[in-house]
Amino acid sequence: MSNHFYTASEAQDILGISKGMFFRKVQEGLIPKIILPGMKQGVYPKRDIDAIAKSMNMLFEQYDKIVFSKSTPADQLEEMNIGIRCFGSDFITPLPERIAFQQKSDFTFHFLKVDGRVVGYISMFRFSENFLDDLLTGRKIEHDITVDEMEPFIRLEPFGIYIDVIAVDPNLPAHVRHLYAGLLVSHAVDLLANLIANGYQITHIYTVTSTEEGDNLVKKLGFRHLEKKSIVHSRSAYEYVLDEKGVQHLRMFNHRGNK
Repeated sequence: MSNHFYTASEAQDILGISKGMFFRKVQEGLIPKIILPGMKQGVYPKRDIDAIAKSMNMLFEQYDKIVFSKSTPADQLEEMNIGIRCFGSDFITPLPERIAFQQKSDFTFHFLKVDGRVVGYISMFRFSENFLDDLLTGRKIEHDITVDEMEPFIRLEPFGIYIDVIAVDPNLPAHVRHLYAGLLVSHAVDLLANLIANGYQITHIYTVTSTEEGDNLVKKLGFRHLEKKSIVHSRSAYEYVLDEKGVQHLRMFNHRGNK
């Protein structure tokens, strides 16, 4: 279009993504858009589009170096620091307790690592019905979780799980965080499907959100808002039924998200 801007179709070609995905990224603010004086259609700064394309190419080159696995104590230190950067130290479980959690149930923490560095993590727990209800209502918060409240994942026994945290290093660029968050969710879905296939009868997933971003993510995944469950205005409780239909839905979401 000019020496400084691409049209939408030109930018899509440069980035190598579909029209639908392109405009979703624009709407999410991940691709900058400018409307020049006297024009109705938006244009896209070449410098920004070229930089995003270069970054995406670098990420794809790193794809073989991306690892999702159970966390070791060293990984948990990196995860804890990411959590502190995301939420503040008052809301993050100290390292000794985190290690104890993982020792009691080695499914608790999983990391996403790129080129040997932890860039994000997910944590999930099994609790008694009473403690789970306390978390969903807001009578307890995540910082109140102790080893005594945890229950092990046991095969051939129905139980629900609580997703505590899905976090990506906030120091990363926005489009990179978005990519890694998607990879974390994708790997977590695969993990749950694999657990179910191996006899872990996980029936429900529960979580609590406190941000608009969190609300949007769980709604996009198909979680049901448990209206009036939380007694804390800033917290919203959600439930996902992990029956055969629910597993299939998550797999379909994974498939669409990876296109």
